[in-house]
Parts: sequence; C-alpha cells; structure tokens
Amino acid sequence: MEQTQSLKQLILDIDDEKIFLPEFQRDFVWEISKTYDLFDSLVKDIFIGAIIYGIPSFDIAIRQIDNRKKISKGKKRPALEIKTITKKEIENKNKIGENFRLVLDGQQRTTSIYRALKGTDEVWFIAKNEDEIQDSSFEDAKLEDLLQEISGEQDAERISIKLCDVWDIEMNDYEEEEIKNKFFFQTAYYKAYCNDNDFDPKFEFKKYRNLRKKIAYLFNSEKLLSYYLLDMNLEKFVVFFERSNTRGVQLNFIDILAAKLYTGNFNLKEKIKIFEQQNPNYSLIPELIVRSIAYIKSSPKEINRNYILTSLNADDFKEWWDKLCNWYKITLDYLYENNFIISQDWMPYDNMVVPLMIFLKEIGGDFHQMNSKQKKFIEYWYWNSVFSLRYSGSSNEKIIEDSNVLVQIAKDKKINSISFFNKLSKIQILEAEDIHSFNKKANAVYKGVLNLINFEKEGLLNWNNDAKLSLNSVLEDHHIFPKNYLQNSLISDAEKDLIDCVANRTLVPKIQNIKISDQKPSEYLAKIKEVNTEIGKSLENHLIPKELLNGEYDKEFNIFLEFRESLIFDIIKKIIISPKEKIKEDFYEEINYDETSNIEVFCSYKNNKATATFNPSTSKIFYKGKLYDSPSAAAQAVKIDNGAPENITENGWTFWKFINESGIEKKIDELRKR
Repeated sequence: MEQTQSLKQLILDIDDEKIFLPEFQRDFVWEISKTYDLFDSLVKDIFIGAIIYGIPSFDIAIRQIDNRKKISKGKKRPALEIKTITKKEIENKNKIGENFRLVLDGQQRTTSIYRALKGTDEVWFIAKNEDEIQDSSFEDAKLEDLLQEISGEQDAERISIKLCDVWDIEMNDYEEEEIKNKFFFQTAYYKAYCNDNDFDPKFEFKKYRNLRKKIAYLFNSEKLLSYYLLDMNLEKFVVFFERSNTRGVQLNFIDILAAKLYTGNFNLKEKIKIFEQQNPNYSLIPELIVRSIAYIKSSPKEINRNYILTSLNADDFKEWWDKLCNWYKITLDYLYENNFIISQDWMPYDNMVVPLMIFLKEIGGDFHQMNSKQKKFIEYWYWNSVFSLRYSGSSNEKIIEDSNVLVQIAKDKKINSISFFNKLSKIQILEAEDIHSFNKKANAVYKGVLNLINFEKEGLLNWNNDAKLSLNSVLEDHHIFPKNYLQNSLISDAEKDLIDCVANRTLVPKIQNIKISDQKPSEYLAKIKEVNTEIGKSLENHLIPKELLNGEYDKEFNIFLEFRESLIFDIIKKIIISPKEKIKEDFYEEINYDETSNIEVFCSYKNNKATATFNPSTSKIFYKGKLYDSPSAAAQAVKIDNGAPENITENGWTFWKFINESGIEKKIDELRKR
C-alpha cells in the first residue's frame, strides 16, 4: 500500500541509521542538474515517483547513503563503509520500533535529497523579486509562485536561500539575531544592496524569514514523498531487482548473493575480479560456479536460485570457489583444445560447463585421467545435447540430470534412465535439408553446426594465413555468398530466405569480414589469395569448395548450398546419429525391480511432507507402519492425517514422488510406465 512521508523524516531516519542501501546497489551517479530538477518538482508538487523500501528477512551487507563530497577528476574519494546486518538484528530493531529498511528503488532521489539538505551539494532556492510575482505579495505568495529557479549558486539580485541553511536552522532552533547574522547577512543579495539607501534590511530580512519558513514547511509536509514498504523474503527480493531495470541497470541474483556472502567475509565481487585478471582469455560466468557449488552441497540435488540464496553460505564458497574456478578454466581449455568450441563466445550452451566440471571433479581434476570409453560418451553427450536443443528450457533440471549421469560415467557405471538416451536422440537435423531452418546466431544448433565443422577438421583455419583460429580470435559468422550480393542477384523469395542459412556462413576474424563487403565470392577471394596463396586449403577446411575461387559457383548459390549442406550432414551422421545404438548398448542398463525391492517416496499436502517406501513391482506403499495396497490408498491416508475428510480421494500415482537415477524429482507414475 502506498504511504507518504516528509523530507524531514527521511533525513532523520538516515541520520538515525534506520535507512540504508543494499551493498550491491549502484553508486550515486546523478549530475547536480538532476538534483535541481528534483527540487523544482518538489516545490511545484509534481510527482517524482515513489520510493520503495524493503525489510529483508535474511542477512545482508549494507552501506550508508553516499554523503561524500565530490572531488576533482583523477582523485580518489574514500570508500563507503560496508557492514553486515543479520536477520536477527533487523527483527530486533523493528521490534522496538526502529523501522529499519533498505532503499530498493529510488536511491538516486533519496541520495540527492539527503546531500542537498545536509549541505554536501549546494542547492539554492532563488526567489522572485516582488515585482516579478503575479497577483500576490511576497508574503502571501505560495512557495511555487516565489520560485525563480533552483540553482547551484545564489543570485545577488534576488533573495537566495541555501536548502541546507533552512535545515540547519530547523534542527538548531537559532535565535532570530543568530539567523540574521549567520545566514541572511552572508547572502550575496544582502551584501550587494546593504549600502543602498533604498534597501531596508528589516523588510528584506522579513522576506528572507518568510521564505525560510515556507521551505521549512515544505520539508515537514507529510504528503511530499510517496513510498511503498515491502516486507520481503529472499525470493521476492531477488525477483524485484531482476525485474526493476532502472535506467538500464539490471541486477541479478548474483548481486544479491554477493551482498549476502559479504556478511560471512567472502567477497564474491573481488573473487570474480581476480579470476578475470588471472585469465584474460576467458569470461567468468559466476552463475556456473555458484550452481556447481549448489550441486555439490545439496542432497537431493538443488541448484535453483532459492536454494542458493537460502542454503549456501560463505563457508561453502570459501571451500569450493577457488577449486571450481580452476576446474572452470580446465574445462574451457579442454573444450577448446579438443575443438568442441572455436571460442568461448561461440559455445552453444554455457550451462553445459557445469556437468563437465562435476565430471572433472569426480575423475580427479584432470581430463587426461578419463579412459577412452568415458571420452566417447562425453563426445556423444556434448554434441547430442547441442543438436537436440537440450538446454533450451528447464536448464536447472538438465544440469542436475546430466551432472548425475556424468558422475556415473566417471565411476564407470551404467545409466539406468532410458528417457535420458531418448531425449538425447531427438536431434533437430535428420536430413540435409533441415539445415535450411537454422539462420540465427542465438540458436544452439546454428552455433553447433559451426563448432561441429571445427571439431571434424580439428580446428578452423584463418583465411589470411592458414593458422588455426585462436581462442581469443574476434570472429564473425561471415556470409560466404555476401548478403548484399545475393539480395541483388537472387530472383525468388524462397532463395532469399536461405541467405542467412548456417550453410552459407562460416567463422572468420572480424577484420576479414569487413574487407569482404558485398562482392561476389570469386572477387573477394581473389583479393585474399593475394595475401594467402593457399586459400584453397583454408576453404576446404571450412567445407567450402575451392572452385569458388575461379567463379564456377558465383551464379550457382543453390548448388553451392546443397553441396555444403551434404558435407555438413555427413559429419552430423558420423558424430551424432550413427553412434546412437552403440552408445546405448555400452552405457545403458535397465533396472529390474523384484518383489523385495523398495524405494523411498515422498509427498506434500498442505505444506506437510510425508515419506514412505514404494514397491514398483507390487505397487504397494508402506506408510506409518501400515502397508497399503495402492498408492492412492496411501495418498488418502496422508490427506486424512493432515485434516482432510474421510471421503477424500487422490490419484496416488501423481501424488507420490521419488528421486530418479538421474537425481531428478519425478512422480511414481514414471515407474508404472516402465
């Protein structure tokens, strides 16, 4: 519910340490002109937007409102103090009425107001002269009608009053003579006119005093600032910041996590910076390290945001962060050195790094430790995951399932889930013509095609010099037949729809792409041949016929496309489609439940969790010392135990759940289907 408060109360609450900022909030960045506009709006009663406060229900790192003086460029300001506050401290403060809260949205406005009233930034109210006020006297005019402008300096020709002087007078209850001597006599207006015979100091001071009281009334107005107060759990806190994209600065749960971990003396932001300084060839994606820590620490496996923010602590990060960062680098090195990726920017799915890191952990931190069978499985899993778009949705579930599978592979054990193999086999390209459909860089299969050529050729060559493209090459997916050239030469819309197809794309350094421009293939390739006489070798390395050099294909775009698609599809068949049955034969093993086999199951009703054992062979459930003939009968018993009427019914096959062989929560109906 929207509420209101006064500027005065806002300042007092900040001074009394009732209002803070979350540590991860961006710095105060407003130019001073924005502060002038803000106070102009306040004086004119123009809505400035609501401030949103939050009362966090968790430990968090906080900092004060930025009241540091601005200094000249090149000099460093002292750092703001960051401190931690615990959930218990917050609860205790608010129990005794301290009204502790954080500014979630509106920190620029809040900081501007605070700095102006405390005198950190000079903000002056410049009043109109008597003859500039319409339909009223200076004494009777509203504050808005008296306003000439809000400025950073006073006006010697008009009564000017600094906002912080009004605040100072309000807080210190000066005598009238003190106000006159300390403030009014020091104004440029008084000094400019005090020796003028027409200047009446008493009359002018009366106007100054009148103006000061009107501004003080503004400060005290209860309805001046609108605000919302949110009593927030951690999940809502994160969602709020992820969705409030203020001025283009969007926070994510890693920012909130950093503030939480700071309370346990783990500086996540500093750790991220250290990795990037030590590994300039790689971008660190902190979420991948964080989710890996969650996977390692949780049982059953959970890597969702809520688990991370509520269950992981600084000690977990102290134990695992450095190790996982090292495995992260080793994993990316392995993917590049074995040609799975051309560069990190062109990796189809970043999330696939997590299962690989977990596999690496299980085999001792060195990919050289894996045997040939494990290597074959990793290769199959990787490419089939990409070409089946496995990580395009529900990625947390896929990360957990694949991590569990790769742990089994690391232990030389077989996989019991046939659904895992079935999902991997649902690839998007089953014949050469299917390649037509992939024309956007954001699509994993599009990236996968370019990476798969790199994998088959054991590295793509630079067209300029035949050297292997390096990990830090800045690459662009160049049109082999340039786009502008095709737009002008193709006739049918069907042909034009194929211009951006991945079969007409290959990866070359950015500078090369600029030189290519919109010439026909034989023309731009002739210029490259002047630099690299072996360009034909480079073209074949990219699955491009070297006959492009002599112009044979210049007017045969469709023939070129069919030829290259057939070459790409041959690789897809060889690496992805053909190994399917052999992989299943080598790595799948069906579970056979006998009458003595029982598995643990669980359910939840009205937030109350119940556990039992289930026999997949007999479909009986043992719950609270009693054997039920069906899952539905046991489900009914759980509901009655938790207050439901005797005639309640429930489908037990969807009510009861278990953790499957891949570590994923499933309904026991899946066991019946088996």
